[in-house]
Amino acid sequence: MKLASISHDLPSRRITTEWIVDKLAQSNAHLPESDRDQLIRGARAFLDRAGSGTKYQVSDGDSALDSALRCSTKALEAAKIARSDVDIVIFAGVGRAWLEPASATVLQAELGLHSATCFDVLDGCAGWLRALQIAKGLFAVKAGKTALVVNCECGFEEFGRWRFDDISEVEDHLATFTIGEASTATVLVDESPVSDDYFSFRTFGEHATLCMIPLGNERQFLPQGASIRHPPMKFFARSHELLATTVRRIVETYQADERLRAGHYDIVFGHAASEKAGELVRRQLGISQATYFPIHAEYGNVVSASIPLAMSLALERGRLERGQRVLAIVGASGITVGFGSFTY
Repeated sequence: MKLASISHDLPSRRITTEWIVDKLAQSNAHLPESDRDQLIRGARAFLDRAGSGTKYQVSDGDSALDSALRCSTKALEAAKIARSDVDIVIFAGVGRAWLEPASATVLQAELGLHSATCFDVLDGCAGWLRALQIAKGLFAVKAGKTALVVNCECGFEEFGRWRFDDISEVEDHLATFTIGEASTATVLVDESPVSDDYFSFRTFGEHATLCMIPLGNERQFLPQGASIRHPPMKFFARSHELLATTVRRIVETYQADERLRAGHYDIVFGHAASEKAGELVRRQLGISQATYFPIHAEYGNVVSASIPLAMSLALERGRLERGQRVLAIVGASGITVGFGSFTY
């Protein structure tokens, strides 16, 4: 499997920590001043610890769909792939506007990819890497020769909780303020009968309730004794426990995998949930700073688009070149940890 091209598109609004704390202040004007000040100080301190600086967000008049279509068109043109030759469209993002049908159906129609079958992959921040593994499997059984994988992690402001009735509710929603937005598109082609691609995933489902966007009927699906005290359709994460557990699981999984440990990597991309998390993983896996390509400080946590956005930026900046060996590392809600190694 070859990554024929990869591209990205960013929303027009660039936001900073000051933009976030100003919005929090306005949204919580109903709170006593001392509580409001405590909320703002806590949010600012959390963002500073996370290493979260600037990020991008759709503004009034922007369309998430237009962003996805722009980067998809750019990726297809860069790969010199005719639209009639695309066999598979996979939407691999968390950002979406409905549960059904697959978001990929709209992309297929709007891009004119009439020969392509399409579906969604939803695995939190691991969605893009999962989609690559699935595409490789489809190529292997001759279900297609060309795939377009799209993330459109836009419109997350609606999934964030900004207004609180009590500051005790804030802690589990602080990770909301690290979220950035971006769209990416990756063109994959089945070009070689012999592939050196390698994917490895492990899931630790006992930690599923550490990070969620509940729908409201979650009580029907939660194990006995489990509960969620957060409002429906609002993202929450128990950040400290999530970070510590995910980093530990990433390190354990990598160290237990002889093929991963034995690999030589020219450049390493990690899902950028926070600058702090990425740095912890880098150090504990013994990855050099010269090899690692972090983006959180500039773009925030762009969810499943983190790795493809980083790769597209590395291409633009001359850090990623054809023939280089790539390692991708992701920790996602679930908790799922995943690795992908391939030649770009």
